[in-house]
Amino acid sequence: MTIESESNLDNLPDDVLALIFRRLELKDLIGLKCVARGIAERVDGLGIPLYLSLHRQSHCTASPPIHQWAPLDIVRYNHRINRSLASHTLHALQIVPEWPQSVIPALEITEDQLVLGVGSKILIHPLVHSSSGKSRAGCGNSSGSGGKVIDRSIEYVIEDRTKKYQGGKSDIVGIVPISSIKNDFIVAQFDGTIQRVALPQLVHDDHNIEADNRDRNTSQANISPRMKARYSSDFSLGHGRISTQGHRESINTLVGTDDGARFMSTSISGKVDIYSTHSPWVEPTSFQLKSRAWSSLLSPTNALLGIQGSIQLYPICPTGAVLEDHKRKLIGPETPLLSSPYSLHLPTSSTSIPTSSSTSGQSSHNPNILLSGWYDSHIRLHDLRSSSPLPTTQFVDPYTWSDNSAYYSTTYIGEHHIAGGNSKHGTVSFFDLRNPTSSLNYSNPTNDQNQGQGHRGNSSSNWSCFSPGGKGSPVYALKSDNGILYGTTERRLFCLTFNGQGSHKNDLITSNLENAMKESYYLRKNKNKNGRYVPNGYKGRGGKWTWTVKYDNDHDELGGMREYKGARGYEHRSRYIDLFDSLEPV
Repeated sequence: MTIESESNLDNLPDDVLALIFRRLELKDLIGLKCVARGIAERVDGLGIPLYLSLHRQSHCTASPPIHQWAPLDIVRYNHRINRSLASHTLHALQIVPEWPQSVIPALEITEDQLVLGVGSKILIHPLVHSSSGKSRAGCGNSSGSGGKVIDRSIEYVIEDRTKKYQGGKSDIVGIVPISSIKNDFIVAQFDGTIQRVALPQLVHDDHNIEADNRDRNTSQANISPRMKARYSSDFSLGHGRISTQGHRESINTLVGTDDGARFMSTSISGKVDIYSTHSPWVEPTSFQLKSRAWSSLLSPTNALLGIQGSIQLYPICPTGAVLEDHKRKLIGPETPLLSSPYSLHLPTSSTSIPTSSSTSGQSSHNPNILLSGWYDSHIRLHDLRSSSPLPTTQFVDPYTWSDNSAYYSTTYIGEHHIAGGNSKHGTVSFFDLRNPTSSLNYSNPTNDQNQGQGHRGNSSSNWSCFSPGGKGSPVYALKSDNGILYGTTERRLFCLTFNGQGSHKNDLITSNLENAMKESYYLRKNKNKNGRYVPNGYKGRGGKWTWTVKYDNDHDELGGMREYKGARGYEHRSRYIDLFDSLEPV
């Protein structure tokens, strides 16, 4: 054996070659594949799987399941998502019919469902395979793999016939999926009711969507779920929560662990209860906050509560006991004053969304980095491993900050990005975690003057867009998976896709949902003559940003201007507004 052959990369043992591959970027690995057949095989068999283990994204709703994909196809797919997020290349779509009343909806996602709490109803949008058997959304890979398709919603009414009142008091404030049992959910209502419900299992054929849709009828709009258990912090009464003054306490938040084994509720009085899902007869662990919690988050080891001025972190024992004496405080601004965290979020774990594959829900984001959205228009990151209460990084959209727009919702998306939903204009902001300094100092107007044109080029990877429809409602909830961002406003569900879905007909929504959207559009146009819908907060400062809505030049069948189906956005540049438009789904 010659010295030259011994020095070839393809002759190195796997453990040594893995150390080299670990340091290479994707473009370097792909370049090595072109050198020789031997090293190409080592890249495919060792380099690509190693790269995937270091650069994970959540693919719980992939079609087919992500564990059936070739590793190189997953790399191409992830690269497309990352590139689309960095270049704001997206398809945007409002999922209608719009809801008849303005609500603060709850949103959850499972492997095969979008679950919404809208008023006193649970809406289930099945996520199904396309009628061709596989999605054509993943144009970046050779197998034709991509994401599941959104189907028309099924309504389930959460109703207690013993109640003497209806309306907003029975609105759903939170839903927790139970991963161990499909279609079982913990549901909390504003009036203090917490129950476990089982939704009737509907036969759904992923391979014959059109036939399955024909079997549906409008009678399913009034399906009532079966109540399996009711939870209460007062076992002498068993119906809701009773305050010390003798009246029923209202619930303002409900969250659960990733697997749904435990859940936590907070009341407007500041009372916190942590329940065991599978033991409704066991008294919950309770403790009292000094003020109400604006946001909450529950992990197997910590209970996090966003109150005025700070985030309170309470350690939890394996038995469920809360160590109140060991609580920590995380603050946002160095002088908290009036700012409060309205959204708390941790990266997706392997059990965050129930799937057939234990790794499909994992992401590369550090599970110890807490993402939070605040009243003072900032998104902040806290490292839970650090002893410092201050954030490690903070982001801000300069235009929503100037308009005092709070962040109501946050999420991680892709490999390097975070997203936040604003309280005004229906805006969703995207920030690149690799570029934190471009947004950190926008709260100081003098920085804009000092950095000048050089600052503009660095900030273009951070951008915002208006949710499809352009009505300006707050974005109350955000969930992301498989390169798609799902969001809710007070009247509708929308999605922003970065994986290519929307480029082919019915690769994002089924034809059944498409027909329902057309029917809703014409009904809405006919009803507009009786009045105009004005979203919450529209009359606030800057509420009439006329450039947030775009209309096509052609006319619809009713003679009016056809409403633009996509979304308009802008880059976070310091001196001027640089607008762009999303792609319109086919």
